[in-house]
Amino acid sequence: MKTRKTVKGFTLVELIVVIAIIGVLAAILVPSMLGYVKKSKVASANTEAKTFYNACATALTEWDSVGYDVTNTTTSGAEISSVVPTNSGTAVTGVTLATAIKEYADPADVDGVAVVVVDMACEAVGVQDGKYCGGYPQSLTNDESTSCASLGSTNAAAALAACSIAVS
Repeated sequence: MKTRKTVKGFTLVELIVVIAIIGVLAAILVPSMLGYVKKSKVASANTEAKTFYNACATALTEWDSVGYDVTNTTTSGAEISSVVPTNSGTAVTGVTLATAIKEYADPADVDGVAVVVVDMACEAVGVQDGKYCGGYPQSLTNDESTSCASLGSTNAAAALAACSIAVS
């Protein structure tokens, strides 16, 4: 009599069932994971905006301690270089907000940055990956960041206006 060898392994049906289960799990998990990725990008953009806010606030505090004044302004990107403090109504030469901020934060870290200065107080907006906006001291939520992303650009000044952030 011949004895049959038992084959160890999985049948094709068992493999197909396992692949189908993995497919269903992936279909459920991928959308929720994308939501977590977006939340983390917005949180990162808020953190970057806080970094620029802190840099701007520190520069303004230093300028205030030596008697400099800054008129109300909104600037972004390279335009930050145009913010020059005044001393008794005369512009101070060789000093700009951009150089003061660069001592504390690097604008190259974000796609765009905008700063609002009103009565020596500031607010900042940063744009990351071209579509995630963050603000400080008013941090943005996912929905607000999405409305900023609808601009379709990395223009932080436009993001500032779209997100309705202003110092009052």
